[in-house]
Amino acid sequence: MQFSGARWKKQKLAGDQRNMCYPHSLQFYLQPPSENISLIEFENLAIDRVKLLKVVENLGVSYVKGTELYQSKLEAEIRKVKFSFRENLEDEYEPRRRDHISHFILRLAYCQSEDLRRWFIQQEMDLLRFRFSILPKDKIQDFLKDSHLHFEAIKDEEKTLREKEIIASSPSLSGTKWELESVYKIPFADALDLFRGRKVYLEDGFAYVPLKDIVAIVLNEFRTKLSKALASHLRHTI
Repeated sequence: MQFSGARWKKQKLAGDQRNMCYPHSLQFYLQPPSENISLIEFENLAIDRVKLLKVVENLGVSYVKGTELYQSKLEAEIRKVKFSFRENLEDEYEPRRRDHISHFILRLAYCQSEDLRRWFIQQEMDLLRFRFSILPKDKIQDFLKDSHLHFEAIKDEEKTLREKEIIASSPSLSGTKWELESVYKIPFADALDLFRGRKVYLEDGFAYVPLKDIVAIVLNEFRTKLSKALASHLRHTI
């Protein structure tokens, strides 16, 4: 990412190129921005994302995360700063671009101390949790693939074959409609937290994880990657 003066020109991308840059409303921020931006936009994006993350922090204290009221208030705040949060909206390139660049700007500021890193990671995780919770089911597999998470939803035949074992091992499935629930087959090593809590069915080195529990694994992967990235940023700024 390079910075210029007040006068600048955005990259002009065709529709297909724009979609390739940001195929989803949420991401793991695996690649840094490569375009030129002005110092004015740099400052505005940083301010807007700090405001959003502080709202995320305050809402997490004032409301139960994941409740309808929490979700609606957080959605309203994201709309205010015009960051991406929901799939299938028209002309999502610019909100996704703002989301991408602003995240990397704050990495530079919040890598400087352990307390700053801890705060930044927690708020970004809560923001990702919200976005993942509203991601359409038909988009989840693509998001996992693009985030380099090799989790595959099992077919109905395999799901039916292991129905009793998966239901018995997964408290999160209580009260849900089994036929509507997606189940993911993932390597055992990626589900250690669920295994320690005896909340997952294991077979032949794989864990069978319901969609309701997959978010915990996604967040753990995100936290690990972001923590390493912040440590790398710190080394390069010293």
